[in-house]
Amino acid sequence: MLVTVASLASLALGGALPAYATAPLPLGAAPPGLARDSLDHGPQDLAALHGRPVIVHFFATWCAPCREEMAGLARLAARQGEGALAVLAVDVGEVKVRVRRFFEAHPVPFPVLLDEDRAALKAWKVTGLPASFVLDAAHTLRLYADGPVDWDDPATDRLLDSLADPAAAPLGAGLPPLNDDQPPRESSP
Repeated sequence: MLVTVASLASLALGGALPAYATAPLPLGAAPPGLARDSLDHGPQDLAALHGRPVIVHFFATWCAPCREEMAGLARLAARQGEGALAVLAVDVGEVKVRVRRFFEAHPVPFPVLLDEDRAALKAWKVTGLPASFVLDAAHTLRLYADGPVDWDDPATDRLLDSLADPAAAPLGAGLPPLNDDQPPRESSP
């Protein structure tokens, strides 16, 4: 089922998220743990990335907006380089062979975690795909995007660059939507 969400309009640092894009987890708090097997990078644990800002991105290969957004997320990771911002993509509810087939055709430079049993989806309270949680270097939840994000927008880079210093990182600023015409969302399985 497709659900239409209004775009995240607040691009100013420190701007508040509109009520319809409220994060399912409290902004300014630490999110739940995340330790899962990955497609090609072995076991991954969010805790091992402490000291680095992290994007935790929930998606599925069957989700059309997720597929469109993944290329931009890969370009963002390439621009940021290793050692700066970390990206953990979490595939929800799909078998490994299906996920592998997708990423053989569309490789990405970051770990793809497998959430076949949907335990991470439930712990992070994700209700639709795609969904992105942006954590500062202390792993405090700072930004949340309910729908596809334009990871190539310069405003996105400015927001993400500010996360290196947890004291100066914005809380709740909106990330630019992938499409200006209210991007579609898919209900999570």
